[in-house]
Amino acid sequence: MLKIAFYKSRKRIGAKAYCVDTRSILRGGQQKYFDTKENAQRFIDRLSKELVVDDTDAWSWDFEKLRDAYFTHLQKELRDGERTKSYVLEKERHVNAFIAMQINGECLAKISVSGLTRGQIELQLMDQMKQDHAKKTVINYVGSIKKFMSFGVICGCRETNPFVVGGSVQIKGDPAKAKRKTKVRRIQPDIIDQIIAEMTPDWQLIASFAASTGIRQGELRALTWGDILWDQRRVNIDKAYKHKAPVGNTKTVAGERQIPFSKSLKTILMEHYIASGRPQNDVLVFSITEQPVVKAVRNQHGKYGTMSYQYRDAPGRPCALKKGSALTETHFRKIITRACADAGVERITWQELRHFYASMMLRKYSNDVWKVSKRLGHEQKSTTENVYGHWIELDKDRDEEEDDVITIRRKG
Repeated sequence: MLKIAFYKSRKRIGAKAYCVDTRSILRGGQQKYFDTKENAQRFIDRLSKELVVDDTDAWSWDFEKLRDAYFTHLQKELRDGERTKSYVLEKERHVNAFIAMQINGECLAKISVSGLTRGQIELQLMDQMKQDHAKKTVINYVGSIKKFMSFGVICGCRETNPFVVGGSVQIKGDPAKAKRKTKVRRIQPDIIDQIIAEMTPDWQLIASFAASTGIRQGELRALTWGDILWDQRRVNIDKAYKHKAPVGNTKTVAGERQIPFSKSLKTILMEHYIASGRPQNDVLVFSITEQPVVKAVRNQHGKYGTMSYQYRDAPGRPCALKKGSALTETHFRKIITRACADAGVERITWQELRHFYASMMLRKYSNDVWKVSKRLGHEQKSTTENVYGHWIELDKDRDEEEDDVITIRRKG
């Protein structure tokens, strides 16, 4: 039977002295006050009927059964529009990881919900969380599990929430700070060629430029024609877009740098410059190239009326940007995802074009990692070594090549 504890309010609101607190279990929940205990109980009974769980034997549930009930409840909230899909997926991921932990060598999924103690949480479960996750991640997990356990209280699995009673769970010690070295994939040039070949001419240029310079996506989006140093065959990096924020400084101080590019890239870049009408220096090099199409779309309530814009540059991505505006992160993600699918290769990200550039540089300068770090805009050589260290050892015996830049052929 579902239960919601109610208590006599210390702060009387008129004649209403009894309170039912639903904030910890329902989106938009609140404290409701009642004049009598009977009215509070009637509210509890009515709310219990609306929830998805109704089991008189809930006290004997293990965590696996509580998880199934909780997921059913989340799916109901998702269908009712009370939760977003990303919220539900995050909670499901956190809860699944939680019940996979062990207490005294036994999987938590098979342990009774009513048997979990505060001491077990702090002495065993928290230590397991801290082994593989940074502090911020642990805090996010604890927040999700706290809601999960509050749902268990409502279902009648236990009297109190051990993550709440006695104060918030303390995250003692120093959780792991992602000490594991990031091991990125090394993408071969022929794969990059296949992916670029499936793009439109404009995007072939953008992808070739990214793979040939190792420029970050935000830096690429903020690039203006004044940053192209034609005579030196270099691109000057001194600004960047960060998510949805206006153009600003580069990610790091070392991000302000100059990167050489090949003669072949200069040729197709010059073609793009001439085709664009030889724009002024403050005009973006890569931007929205087509006029928007006004289109009626359904709003969240399923009704037409909301007007939006849609571009062929980013299929299916409604946005209100005008011609000449900076490209968005979504443009890049959708374009490369579609190109990988058309090429029949495993999906890569735009960040992996940067990794590709790094791998080519390390093949030539495996004995001069600091030079590669400067090209990538890393503040410390250790950053490059941590990310690409497993490549450096493989490339130490290679002879340096004469060319100082990477050449990617644009296919049309």
